[in-house]
Amino acid sequence: MYEVLTLLSLITIGLSGLLILTGLVLIKLGKREWHKKAMLTASFLALIFVILYLIKSSIYPPKKYMGEHKELYFFILWSHTILAIINFPLAVYTVYLGLKEKFEKHRKIAPITAMVWIYVAVTGWMIYFFLH
Repeated sequence: MYEVLTLLSLITIGLSGLLILTGLVLIKLGKREWHKKAMLTASFLALIFVILYLIKSSIYPPKKYMGEHKELYFFILWSHTILAIINFPLAVYTVYLGLKEKFEKHRKIAPITAMVWIYVAVTGWMIYFFLH
């Protein structure tokens, strides 16, 4: 069960990050409706990831890093964790602004949200590889 939850978590957060990148390209191309669909799908997948992560964390103890690069691992882990916590309300607010068509504010905050989101997705995968 641990492996299934881990695999589903990796897939959902990975696809979420890719959809964020896709959404950035789409909006640059002026494809507003496709951008909206990509970003809402990314948000949905991120929410599924959070649910899977909470389930996995409540059932299984965290794995300990036993490798040689502890400083790098802990830097990535802590920056990932802090930015993931910050990005959750930031993402909710960014989606809210977009859905309410408050595009001026949305345009200001969305690039920050997207970069943090991508960093969290990439470092999530890095943490997985550190531990496995």
